[in-house]
Amino acid sequence: MNNLITVIIMTYNQKDYIEKAIDSVLEQEIDVDFDILIHDDCSDDGTYEILLKKQKENLNKIRIIRQDSRKFLTDGFNMMIYKYVVPNINSKYIAYLDGDDYWCNKEKLKKQFFFLENNQEYSMCFNNSYQLKPNGDMTSKWFFQEEGDVDMSEIINDKPGIHIATSSIFLRSEIFKDFSDWRKAFPVEDVPMYMTAALKGKIYRMSEIMSVYRQFANGSWSSQNKENKDRIVKHLNELINSTKMFDVATNGAYHELVNKQIESCEFRIAYNNKDYKTLFLKKNRRFINRFSFKERLSLYIKNLLHK
Repeated sequence: MNNLITVIIMTYNQKDYIEKAIDSVLEQEIDVDFDILIHDDCSDDGTYEILLKKQKENLNKIRIIRQDSRKFLTDGFNMMIYKYVVPNINSKYIAYLDGDDYWCNKEKLKKQFFFLENNQEYSMCFNNSYQLKPNGDMTSKWFFQEEGDVDMSEIINDKPGIHIATSSIFLRSEIFKDFSDWRKAFPVEDVPMYMTAALKGKIYRMSEIMSVYRQFANGSWSSQNKENKDRIVKHLNELINSTKMFDVATNGAYHELVNKQIESCEFRIAYNNKDYKTLFLKKNRRFINRFSFKERLSLYIKNLLHK
């Protein structure tokens, strides 16, 4: 199948959300051919049955990759995409959507498609997004930023997050499929994808809100990891190692940014390990100052008690 656009949906145990995600793609108003490639990581909650129903209703529009065991646990998210999704892509462009998120503008694909078609110097574009919290609140402005170009400093930095909603991105397929060794080493798919796009061209943020990100939804990466300290520490160590590999591969072109990200990861490791001595090193003062007064006071007391 050689459509101009492939919409990739990654899902695992998201029966409450997956149909809305798929429908938000099928409702897109665009005159070019696109298909939906769905990777299901061995869901056992009824998600797969919903996928089969949607596929039957939309013949030749939906392809499904079904795993018979959890590849996330053995390969990690990034390598799972490299091994099982990338070989099934033949389109010119890729749009990405997590199975718990959805698009809220029927012209999202059309607007992003025409932007990259008419601006060859850009490798990727994305839009602002709502953040839908577990309690139903959708007033958060986490992903609200001004329109314009995004450079590497917004992707690699000392902050524990990135203001690009994964389900908002649209990029050239050669960028999505370009897996260098340093990118393969990353435990997540979003950051190294954006880094690759920034290396290969320009990135543009559209100010219009066209997607919705569900925070801590069942089956999401964040929900699977937020309560698992060991998994979080392992993830942060992998981030440090892969970021160092990126630094070497780019001959230190972004060394200052790399150091900031590594210091941030090291601080978060110390925080998860309750290593108060490391937390209160002088170099970590900027991270401590980002906590609320109540949180800082609690950390100071714990540090004194552990001396």
